[in-house]
Amino acid sequence: MEKIVFTPSEQDLMSAYGLHIGRYSGKRLIWMLAIGLMIGVGLAVMDGFSDPFASIITILSMVIWAAIVVAIIQFLIPRYWVPRLARKTYAQQKDLRLETTTWWDDEKLFSSNEQTKAHFEFVDMVKWLANDDTLLIYRSDHLFNFLPVRVFRNNAELDALIRRLQDAGITGERKTK
Repeated sequence: MEKIVFTPSEQDLMSAYGLHIGRYSGKRLIWMLAIGLMIGVGLAVMDGFSDPFASIITILSMVIWAAIVVAIIQFLIPRYWVPRLARKTYAQQKDLRLETTTWWDDEKLFSSNEQTKAHFEFVDMVKWLANDDTLLIYRSDHLFNFLPVRVFRNNAELDALIRRLQDAGITGERKTK
């Protein structure tokens, strides 16, 4: 395997955060709808279900309210919060602005720059997630390393790394925009 040499950009970090946060969209929607349903049922119970039509309207209005809250969150997070987080993190974390060399063998993923050297065993990885811009390799549910797709010489090289993760029993998903 030839080594991949690149310098991460702020846009690369923003894409990584966007992909990471986007994986919660469906779960967030289901939880919020369930909370809206519970609030609606709770309000209807407090009213004593005296008017079945009013109870149904109360329950439905709470579910709709929850859906609107999720829609607002889904709109705000990628447009305002993710770019702000990426800018701030990129400015604070010097190693994100350093030239990085990454490569892998059958058992480990290696990464180095002028500040640090790291190696991660594939069997210690939890999952992976990829889209057209970024490959995230998770070491836990909320801690990940990212590789911008642009740094791979071709799709075969990216596919080889994903196959290596899959061969190690790491589950993942490739999303398309």
